[in-house]
Amino acid sequence: METNQKIYKICVCSPHFSSLAYYHRLRGIQKYLDTLEIETDLQIRIINSRKQLQRFIESLRSNDLDGVIFISLALSDNLVYEVKDAGVQCVLIENSTNACTCVINDNFEGGRIAARYFLDHGYDNFAVLTEPFHWDYSVYTIQDRVLGFQAELGAAGFTVSREHIYENKIDKALVREQFSSIFPEKNYPKAFFVTADMMAVGLIQAARDCGVRVPEDVAIIGFDDIDPAEAYDLTTISQHLDESGRIAAEALIGKLTDPDYVEKTIEIPLSLIERKTV
Repeated sequence: METNQKIYKICVCSPHFSSLAYYHRLRGIQKYLDTLEIETDLQIRIINSRKQLQRFIESLRSNDLDGVIFISLALSDNLVYEVKDAGVQCVLIENSTNACTCVINDNFEGGRIAARYFLDHGYDNFAVLTEPFHWDYSVYTIQDRVLGFQAELGAAGFTVSREHIYENKIDKALVREQFSSIFPEKNYPKAFFVTADMMAVGLIQAARDCGVRVPEDVAIIGFDDIDPAEAYDLTTISQHLDESGRIAAEALIGKLTDPDYVEKTIEIPLSLIERKTV
């Protein structure tokens, strides 16, 4: 490498990286950067409040970052313009704005896909397992998944009763504990749409604990397609997480190296991965 070659300093910002969904996206980013002939320095920053997000953006004028990929963070157009005014390029994942390039999924459609799959397989008694928590600094895509699921069922003449919308954190141990008391009651719905795969894994574990057969007694569709989904044979909606990270990194490098780069919104189609829980 030539001693005067430009080293592009890139930061990936996210609410946290303990979630496997964030890890998958980070993996896609890193894999793409590893293929490049140009030199990059990848940094990671966890943002866990709106004030911290604002402070990070304000700090861009005094640091030497070239680009930032914001994952699942709620940046307004004005905040994006602040990033650009600091001389830093950025790409958003899971947030849509006309102010910069964005990589998104149609989460509403993902819920519809799950509902159609259940309906096509003859199910008529449904439940939703979701996380209700939302922070003002992050993007809340889970709600759109639930709304899409309910809309598709409604179009077919079905509903999910309020008592069958279960809520918990995206934590397989907490979900396992929750349903270890619900399943023995024997009156649970037969088709569960779970808005995150880690919750679906906890649901499968609880079913096994209680002697509930999957899919004979209860069918489950998750959302994300993280690595454990394959290990548990989980039917799920794939966000193509690694691919979204790769595309975001490719877009950012394009913005850093091509003066004619045109901002765009890139939508990655969701797909249903058929395994053995339906």
